[in-house]
Amino acid sequence: MILYCKVIKIEASECNIFKVFIKPDKCLNFKAGQYILAYLDGKQLPFSIANCPTCNELIELHIGSSVKNTAVKSISYFLGAFVNSSEIQIDAPYGNAWLREDSNSPLLLIAGGTGLSYINSILSNCVNRKLSRSIYVYWGVNNINLLYADSQLKALSSDFNNVSYVPVLENFDNSWYGKKGNVIDAVIEDFCDLSDFDIYICGPQGMTRSVREKLTLLKKADTDKMFSDAFAYL
Repeated sequence: MILYCKVIKIEASECNIFKVFIKPDKCLNFKAGQYILAYLDGKQLPFSIANCPTCNELIELHIGSSVKNTAVKSISYFLGAFVNSSEIQIDAPYGNAWLREDSNSPLLLIAGGTGLSYINSILSNCVNRKLSRSIYVYWGVNNINLLYADSQLKALSSDFNNVSYVPVLENFDNSWYGKKGNVIDAVIEDFCDLSDFDIYICGPQGMTRSVREKLTLLKKADTDKMFSDAFAYL
């Protein structure tokens, strides 16, 4: 569905990750874990929807990427639309890696970088709907400055007994006492058997491929219970 939107607000973090809030001309009905296509310079670029489907008057996007040119072009586009109060065109919703709400399996949510936006939509939906399933959130980033939603996730894990949050840093100093290294390795270290888990993954393509291969081989993860739109491109 084609929607015309106005950029209502842009929030910048210290690590140059931007939260962009756009208001469509009509409410967008979507499932937790789906994404939009935005038209930038004649090209369609995908952006995960970061908010919960029950809060659909605004669409929240997280912009920032390991591919710097793409990130710069994207935020420049949204900043330009915000400053000029101009409309942007999106096409939505897309994606098949949405939350399976009819399942009773525990949830393992794995994010790399701004792949957290996808995970945030699923997590927010679970919390808002008061789902009682156990939820484990693993978020891997390069360094501590990129944990732009750390406080929010810590608060959720404190407020909800069924939510566990584990940040993982690839580069760190002596002040960091949390998980270190690769987020996939952190998951492998913490779980013995993932055969009963619904697993949702979003991050760099290399990470997504590695997650599927390693967790099925080493931790008995069921490929039919693993979800990522990136799988279609592997």
